[in-house]
Amino acid sequence: MGQRRAVLHCNASTETGMGHLMRTLTIAQTARRRGWSVRIIGDIDEAAAGLASRAEPGVDVESVAGAALPAALTAATMQADVVHVDSYAEVPDLASSPALISNMQDGPFGVRAADLSIDANLGAEASFERPDLSRNPLAGVDLAVVREQVLRQRDAPRRESALQRVLVVMGGSDPQGLTARVTRALDGIARPLAVTVVDPRGRGEVHAAAQHSAHDVRVIGFVDDLPAVAREHDLVVTAAGTSVWDFACMGLPMALVCAVDNQRPGYDHVVSRGLAVGLGAPPHDDLEERIGALDALLADGGALAAQAARLRQTVDGRGAWRIVASWEQLVDTASDTVPDTGPAPASAGSRSPSPMMARAATLDDARMLFDWRNDPATRANSRTRGAVDWDAHVAWLARVVGHPDRRLLIVESEGHPVATSRWDRHSDTDWELSITMAPEYRGRGLASAVLAASERALSVDAPTRLLAIVHGENTASLRLFRANGYLPHLPPDGDGFLAFAKWRLVGSRTTADPR
Repeated sequence: MGQRRAVLHCNASTETGMGHLMRTLTIAQTARRRGWSVRIIGDIDEAAAGLASRAEPGVDVESVAGAALPAALTAATMQADVVHVDSYAEVPDLASSPALISNMQDGPFGVRAADLSIDANLGAEASFERPDLSRNPLAGVDLAVVREQVLRQRDAPRRESALQRVLVVMGGSDPQGLTARVTRALDGIARPLAVTVVDPRGRGEVHAAAQHSAHDVRVIGFVDDLPAVAREHDLVVTAAGTSVWDFACMGLPMALVCAVDNQRPGYDHVVSRGLAVGLGAPPHDDLEERIGALDALLADGGALAAQAARLRQTVDGRGAWRIVASWEQLVDTASDTVPDTGPAPASAGSRSPSPMMARAATLDDARMLFDWRNDPATRANSRTRGAVDWDAHVAWLARVVGHPDRRLLIVESEGHPVATSRWDRHSDTDWELSITMAPEYRGRGLASAVLAASERALSVDAPTRLLAIVHGENTASLRLFRANGYLPHLPPDGDGFLAFAKWRLVGSRTTADPR
């Protein structure tokens, strides 16, 4: 295969902000490191283009404004393997493009038909808009796109300071003038602070607020490496935009302002889960009072440390890797003309060669399951490769049968057991699947039908993320899960096991072409 080609679309300017561009640049960087040719096209002003050239030298950035943009974007996509869109604005219909269409959406904003749809907001799995428009939805904060600059600061040491340090950053546009209001409102905190205010537009009211502040305030303009600046602070007061996930990945405690309406869903989720202090939404009538209340948080070192640890656990920084790795798998799967492991999932007008049904396992299945588990081929692909003792097996089966967080199944074809599968609950949404084929039924092309029957038998409230852990040398299982919509979730661990995930959302479409 030749070099893969990606066209990424976003718009950015000092007036509208740089959030979409920063997210796009991070994905571009990840793709380039994995060997992709990357081109960015959009309505990108001079300042944004300069930022792009400094952040990711070598990326082809083409700025096209106004009425010329749709035609230019359509032409660019005709030679691409992937077209990735990150924009709330209208884009041309890309249904005629031969490329895989990847789309970022934020709640109800930026929703469009795509082969791969990504909502990287916290709690997006429960509020994913129009999953029926996508063959492969990806949801939740695991998809948060975090820059390399942020990952460098995740474990970097901080300088000690005599004063507690607060960072104020409201984004490039700040249409509500919140930067100056926040700077003035910090005077309501009695303890002395060292405050850094980011003001890319050099507004007079911001500098006036800094000059008259009771605290030690410095105002800086746009900075290329904001994470390095943020790392030196104890708390950030920020708008609830895409930078929230940068700060979370770094473990920097936050006080959030919902600056504009499209930030409200993300703001509500983050605040409701205790990951940040909420400073309110428009019209911000009580903003000054809420900021004054931050005095108590700053006085509680234990609370700051606990929030920092919780944030780091929430955002692991692999969102861009998951997106690009999903592109690669989907492109490869689309071009693969060799059946992976048996037939593809049944679609309208077709059926599995052997009807499969899954029933709950019972203690009467002990001997059969014991023999299957100790089969050499089964053991070779298991995390625990040693032979299982009979008494230990029976005790394990007694614990598993009827356990509320496990579903042990026997998959049958016309009444004959052909496989066993087990679902293990890891969280409110996550269920991990393992499948063991009966030795005498291996190699008959039944694996996809067994997988489909196992998925049907998992009756839990949506949304549900189905997980599969597969060793990198288990070629048959890798093909099985990749061919059935499980996308890369974690790279190989120290033992060579990879993780794949597939979201089951209300209203999902996984078999029909959404375009």
